[in-house]
Amino acid sequence: MTLSVIIPVRNERDTILQVIERVRAVDIGMAKQIIVVDGASNDGTRERVQSVLAGDVTAIWEDAPRGKGAAVLAGLAQAKGAFVVIQDADLELDPGEFPRLLEPIVAGRADAVLGVRFAGGRGSTPWPGYLGNRALSSFAGLLFLRRLNDILTAYKMMRTEVARALPLTCRGFDLDAEITCRLLRAGYRVLEMPVDYRPRGRDEGKKLGFSAGWGVLRAIVRVRLEGRPPLVPGEQPSP
Repeated sequence: MTLSVIIPVRNERDTILQVIERVRAVDIGMAKQIIVVDGASNDGTRERVQSVLAGDVTAIWEDAPRGKGAAVLAGLAQAKGAFVVIQDADLELDPGEFPRLLEPIVAGRADAVLGVRFAGGRGSTPWPGYLGNRALSSFAGLLFLRRLNDILTAYKMMRTEVARALPLTCRGFDLDAEITCRLLRAGYRVLEMPVDYRPRGRDEGKKLGFSAGWGVLRAIVRVRLEGRPPLVPGEQPSP
């Protein structure tokens, strides 16, 4: 078996090689396919990725920045593993969490696992970002009748067949919320697990701003108001 790791990146020259090496180094008991999707970086990121391309690392070069969601979907189309996870190109989340996130899926206890960043509280996350995420997570939980702690987490581990069954349409950071909402809407078993999180500020390259919240809110409402979702594989249609 193989885990496909999708790394969307734009202008992260200072961290991208460290992220790739950490992904390579973590022992998950199976092979890894690392897919870097570069959104037309212009700071030297692309050249650094080119320097480590090998059998386990491939790259998709976009000719224009199309957004995180578009990059993830491009990577998903190239995923060959039985399992898939999204890894941001900064150092906020540690690939060392992969074995813990993967285990419930391999064991058959979950269809998808979300890495919760705030299980221990706000930590050093700025108040606006923390409260915004909490509000959006609570709102989505209310709509989908499920307690959610971190709808915007990048860490979403699942079977590749599950990811490809989701009718994903978002092209920006709102894809993080759309994935969770569509998993719940379709009735998949979603498990949340705490992960270590080391937030960075805008002066360090943080790209997600307050305005992204409106796109997330629209994605949550749109998925909830859609018609009957596609059947989960193996589910029988109601009479």
